[in-house]
Amino acid sequence: MKHTDDILQIVTGNLKGSLKSDLITQINKDDESREEYRKIKNAWALASSTKEMSEYQVENLYLNFKKQLARKQKTYQLFSSSILKYAAILIMALSIGSIGFWGYYQSQKSNVYTSIIESNFNGKLQLHLSNGTSVDLEKDDSKIALGSDQKITINNEKVIDLTKGGQADNLQMNELVVPFGKKSQLTLEDGTKVWLNAGSRMEFPTKFKGGKREVFLQGEGYFEVAHNDKVPFYVNAGEISIKVLGTRFDISAYISDKLIDVILLEGSVAIREQTAFPFMKDQSILKPNQKASYNRNDGSIIVQDEPNVAFAIAWTEGWFKFHRQSIDEVFDKLHRYYNVEFEYNSEFPKEDLISGKLYLKDSFEQVMLTMEVVAKLKYRINGNKIFVERKNQ
Repeated sequence: MKHTDDILQIVTGNLKGSLKSDLITQINKDDESREEYRKIKNAWALASSTKEMSEYQVENLYLNFKKQLARKQKTYQLFSSSILKYAAILIMALSIGSIGFWGYYQSQKSNVYTSIIESNFNGKLQLHLSNGTSVDLEKDDSKIALGSDQKITINNEKVIDLTKGGQADNLQMNELVVPFGKKSQLTLEDGTKVWLNAGSRMEFPTKFKGGKREVFLQGEGYFEVAHNDKVPFYVNAGEISIKVLGTRFDISAYISDKLIDVILLEGSVAIREQTAFPFMKDQSILKPNQKASYNRNDGSIIVQDEPNVAFAIAWTEGWFKFHRQSIDEVFDKLHRYYNVEFEYNSEFPKEDLISGKLYLKDSFEQVMLTMEVVAKLKYRINGNKIFVERKNQ
């Protein structure tokens, strides 16, 4: 529906005066838009008695609501049923107030990553600021710190003041892009520390506002969250959301992986699938030394003990430690760490399980010499492509 967003601005009272009049005139010229306007307006009017909901729930309900509006249904069984279909969602959405709801949704629309797909994670570390500018970070292991004064410090040297020249935009998010072969450390304005692994990106505000702290992650990140009982911290990682108060944990949520893994070292986290009705989904509570694996194919979450939690964050210190992982999984990690491509034929035992540790600050050649021994393989390097095969016994 081409006027859906405009209709919602009208019914929530966020469009007034001549702009509202002109838009209503446009809507009235289109029968389909006029009918939608009537249904949405009536549904909004029905939502007079509400119960309080979290903003997180509202966002997902609203997205689901938009999807319903976008579906062009040929017939409706009853006029009243279509009204109630919208009202069921809008009644809950109104609980935080129409203006607050619309403002929150508008801010969330910015949470779309820059147009880089995983296979093109090459080049320099980049910091995309909320004002639309981008900063190239020269070091392969850069450190960024946000201050409460809306100043960003890079590698303890360069300082960017977002309050100057009208640069501050609290409705938009900043984004840190970490290409393959690099990593970065980020300190948020509340004191939370985040280490981002190769091939990752994260969106975060310059300053947290409201009753929660929220960031968006794609790839792998290790978090040390500053404790705050009154303002929970949320990490949205693809299909799941992780809620914490103050804790240490690692999330691996690369878009090419079938599983999203959350490993908890300290504290407690709650994991829930992000759906249109998240409150109808059970959440999984993770305790220290446990791992939760979310399966993207069936939406299941499996929680199990993880005796080697320290292995999960060894990469922050330049180590890759693995215990009974398949050769294929190890190659996948090295692909991101060193920005290389592995090729092998169908006979290569990629599912064989291996254990060991690699010092990632070594040259790639040295790492492959170690892998030659650990995985009993032969290899040949041609540019950024590594051809591997089974070593003859």
